[in-house]
Amino acid sequence: MLSSPSSSPAATTAHPPPSPETSQIPSNILSSPQITRRYLFKTLSLCLAAAPSPLSVSTVAPANARGLFQMPPLRLSNRYYLVRAGESDYESLGIINTNPVAKTSVDSGLSEKGKKQTVRAALQLKALGACDRNCWLWPSITQRAYQAAEIIASINGISRSYIVPEYSFLDARGLGAYEGKKLDSISEVRFFDIVLLRRKSPAISSVILCRCMH
Repeated sequence: MLSSPSSSPAATTAHPPPSPETSQIPSNILSSPQITRRYLFKTLSLCLAAAPSPLSVSTVAPANARGLFQMPPLRLSNRYYLVRAGESDYESLGIINTNPVAKTSVDSGLSEKGKKQTVRAALQLKALGACDRNCWLWPSITQRAYQAAEIIASINGISRSYIVPEYSFLDARGLGAYEGKKLDSISEVRFFDIVLLRRKSPAISSVILCRCMH
């Protein structure tokens, strides 16, 4: 036998309806704000406003430190001395030898006269006080130039670690076709140098640039 809900007093007493007090939602849940995009932006703006500004003046004293780059730069007080290497063995034989292939050869070293010349130059540098506060030596890698740097360093009390070889910019002038000839042939080279200096191009007031496309 099926029964349907009845509105009899017995049924009402057995299952009373929920009272407003028991079905009330906690107030803290109702009062909590809804998490929306506007709420997030508002909270973020308040946090940023409360944070200390990076542009505010700091009361901490600056540290006494030196970096890799300092403005204004320190004034340089370097002194540079140009020293020519002494006579080589080839020069003592009166032969031109400027081939860069042979510049590190033992045969391109200092002659006995060249060693005496270098010692004299080293003593003059010491008298000038060139290395009183330490100094660096930049010789060419030509054998006679490096030997001269070692002699200068030894007389002036400089460690070999302060000798820095230069591989190309301090090389002697190459004489090309005059290689292997007598040293007297250098006068011809100097003559042609003077002629080329006098043969200057005339002054030009306007220049036309042409670009060729292939």
